[in-house]
Amino acid sequence: MDKKTRLNMTISLLLQIVTIISSFIIPKQILLSFGSEVNGLVNSITQFLNYISLIEGGLGSVLMTALYQPLNENDIEKVSRIIVAGNNFFKKIAKIFLIYLFAVSVVYPLIVKTEFSFSYICTLSLILGISLFIQYYFSIVWRLMLQADRKVYISAGVQIITVTLNTILTVAIVRIYPSIHVIKLISAGVFVIQPLIYNLYIEKNYKINKRAIADNGALEHRWDGFGINLAAFFNGNTDVIVLSLLSTLSNVSIYGVYSLVVTGIKSIITSISAGIVPSLGREYSLGNKKKLESIFSKYENLVLFIVFTIYSCAVLLIVPFVLNYTSGVTDANYRQPIFSILLILSYSIFCIREPYVNMAYVSNSYKKISKYAYIEAVINVCASFLFVKKLGLNGVALGTFFSMSYRTCMQIIFLKKNILYRSPIVFIIKFLIYLASSTVGIIIAKNIVILSGENGWGEWLLKAIGTTIIIIIGNIAAYISIWFCEYKLKERR
Repeated sequence: MDKKTRLNMTISLLLQIVTIISSFIIPKQILLSFGSEVNGLVNSITQFLNYISLIEGGLGSVLMTALYQPLNENDIEKVSRIIVAGNNFFKKIAKIFLIYLFAVSVVYPLIVKTEFSFSYICTLSLILGISLFIQYYFSIVWRLMLQADRKVYISAGVQIITVTLNTILTVAIVRIYPSIHVIKLISAGVFVIQPLIYNLYIEKNYKINKRAIADNGALEHRWDGFGINLAAFFNGNTDVIVLSLLSTLSNVSIYGVYSLVVTGIKSIITSISAGIVPSLGREYSLGNKKKLESIFSKYENLVLFIVFTIYSCAVLLIVPFVLNYTSGVTDANYRQPIFSILLILSYSIFCIREPYVNMAYVSNSYKKISKYAYIEAVINVCASFLFVKKLGLNGVALGTFFSMSYRTCMQIIFLKKNILYRSPIVFIIKFLIYLASSTVGIIIAKNIVILSGENGWGEWLLKAIGTTIIIIIGNIAAYISIWFCEYKLKERR
């Protein structure tokens, strides 16, 4: 990996660390100041409003794929035409989102089971929606362009500043004027900083012609990308929506707290992807097959090592972490061991497929893989509705596990048949090696590290250190053995 790729990965990883810290601090403040009901309400509304993420995830990957080659060739006119086309599409989606926002603010208060007034929920919905709209819509084109040009470190650096500022202000406001509406309104104002900085940087470093004729042909797969992300949205938000409709806001809050851990780990994997994917896109656009295969193999090995290491630690650490985190909160039962394991399994499978999904995006195979995303969403929705009444939190997590397992298998098969033509046996061998080392590590750590981790953060930290050391040692051995096997195979070729 070259210097720019390593810089992108480092700053992206730093962003995720800052974001993870923020994502634990802010909900904790909300839980202690307003209780599980308000925390569950915020989580629930946010999930309903997360359609705005369709703008980034749907067209975002399509736009980046289209920009790789003209940016490599320094064809600014071509870049300008693609940017204009992207902007036009974003505006159409934004108008739809605003209509949806107002619909949610009116309908959601009528269907949710809560004692909060209509005006309380309606105004909170509008504030959260406007915050998301500002954060994504006004800065998305420029952020994606910087990522495609392998300048992830710029966009990530800006986000580090705004996330940090938002966290500091939230903690201060909770103590000065504890109002959830005021907190979220100020957050919306903080994220206005992002588009301002992006625009200044782009104007200074690129000569983009904002009046260029839109090149819609370059984004011919935009609706396929949008469809894939629409399916991903339903798949990623089904659990909270089902719990909101068929369970309680307390269960939504429990899900939200455990989700902080597993999605925080997931964000580490996505940060690695943010640094590597532009390099994959560059080599694919240049037709460098050998270098592309080399980068992909390193990407896959790194993801497997991190996923099995961190999620294996989470198996033993997540419940005591949550119990310490929610100490003092007595209005819901946050001890959920079975649910935590199901959630860990689901998200580890999701993260493992990251290299395969991103390789498909880089190769512009949106239309071909869209069916897998749709089926994944259908499986999750149907399974969650089927299991939630009898199994509650465990039911929605089980639905997520089934759906994510399906798509991961299909993405691995797709890579073999359409892009790198590599046998799935390569992945299966790597997977089994890590599964064996991680399972042994968990068993050893459980028997050696006898601390429960539930009696304060000091005990949890000792348990975390001991567990992490044991599992890392085993997975380093697995990583070295895989690397050695690949090295020997290259020698034979």
